[in-house]
Amino acid sequence: MKTLDFLSEHIGISFQQSDSYGDWLGFEIDSVKKEENKVITSLLIRRDHVSPTGAVHGGVVSGFLDSSLGCAMVTIMDKGQMCSTVELNVKFFKPLSPGDKIIAESEVIHKGRTLCTVL
Repeated sequence: MKTLDFLSEHIGISFQQSDSYGDWLGFEIDSVKKEENKVITSLLIRRDHVSPTGAVHGGVVSGFLDSSLGCAMVTIMDKGQMCSTVELNVKFFKPLSPGDKIIAESEVIHKGRTLCTVL
């Protein structure tokens, strides 16, 4: 499922602008477990995700994770509500190359009055 379809279905918002970045990035929302506040997303690494070093650019992985965490937030939001990332920490353990597939399981573990924690 693509991001705009996901947002429209789960929080009832239709957007006037396209999701050019999400479309370029190419991640998929594979599973939504609303009762568990969890989503599973995936990204197949492509040649245009790669830096001159031959490995995936860290911004691609960070952008993918940010999008996945945001999708998990949607599982706890009311219709019409929106959110933004205030902090994102990423640790890179090994280089990724074209053809590699990464999967993220993102889950809201704490909902406060103004901030939430998503892993």
